[in-house]
Amino acid sequence: MNGKKLIAVGLPMIAVTYGLSRFSYGLMLPYINETLNMEPSVSGFISSLSYIAYCLAIIFAMVCSNKISPKSILIIAGLSSIIGLSIIAVSPNVAVLGLGIFLAGLSTGFSSPPYADIVSRKVEMKLQNQTNSWINSGTSIGTAFTGAVALGMADSWRKTYLIFALIALLVLFVNYRALPKNNITEKKVAANFSGKEWIRSVQLIFASLLIGISCSAYWTFSRDFMINLENVPPYLKEWFWVIIGAAGLLGGTAGVYINRFGLVNAYRISVLVLSTSSLFLGISPGNNILGFLSPVLFGSSYIFMTGVLIVWGISVFRITPAFGLGVPFLLLAFGQAAGAIISGQIAGVSGYYTLFVSASIVGYLTLVFKPKIN
Repeated sequence: MNGKKLIAVGLPMIAVTYGLSRFSYGLMLPYINETLNMEPSVSGFISSLSYIAYCLAIIFAMVCSNKISPKSILIIAGLSSIIGLSIIAVSPNVAVLGLGIFLAGLSTGFSSPPYADIVSRKVEMKLQNQTNSWINSGTSIGTAFTGAVALGMADSWRKTYLIFALIALLVLFVNYRALPKNNITEKKVAANFSGKEWIRSVQLIFASLLIGISCSAYWTFSRDFMINLENVPPYLKEWFWVIIGAAGLLGGTAGVYINRFGLVNAYRISVLVLSTSSLFLGISPGNNILGFLSPVLFGSSYIFMTGVLIVWGISVFRITPAFGLGVPFLLLAFGQAAGAIISGQIAGVSGYYTLFVSASIVGYLTLVFKPKIN
């Protein structure tokens, strides 16, 4: 299976599992709140369920990478997305909504490691960074799509989620037909690692955790914040999520950038840009220039950053690529889960301005880490 064909089926699946199933909650939160009337602390807790589900699923995908074929795990990802999105669409209360968010969140953890494994076995070495980065950029496609759909169906969030579920069904069918047949025997090694690999992963682990904490506020509360500001241009309120998603396409160039300029350079630039996007939102969201730059910087740098973490992780865990992607993404999600809860508390007590400035400071702190390709 060549890299282009894998991107053609992998990118839409990541768009569904990340953009539609996971990050759409932050987009739809203002409309869901009109129905369910949640406090910021409750909204933050519901958001954390998606990240907790992600952590559990990605652990499963990594541990079972030598027992269950990548295709089988991806089928599980598609099914959990479809079921979760459907439950969200019909949720009558916060408890059922939380269940749907949790099940949909499982799909993200199930979907990423199998693609890294397939890429490592089916794509030639020199194209693997680019292939992984472009598949990963599906998050931006899904985010832009959810934003575009919400523009036309702002008052029908339940119907929107039903549409998302149908799209998830279609993408699952395409992946089922196109991906290589189930073949566990192709696995060459068991899922284990040396002590040296874990020592080399220490900086990766802490960087991923803090970046997750930093960006969780943006994913959960940025649009709700912008919609409720009076001095923000109407176009920015309506197109905020679409801008994030469209800008994320730039993040697909992470693999090419790393090959040319190096991992350290790519990491530092992405940290600076990602943290600055939160700072702009916290200091002057009503400014036409900064208000527009913030989602552009966030969308492009978040996808770019996750591409950097993939390359960094796979360079550390060379024996088991699924762990190379899974470990940083697990810690990223764990940080986002904790960050979502903390963000809800900060927003309720000190307001959104304090929240986003604090998030940017946490992000800037991760500049102390220095990735290294081993």
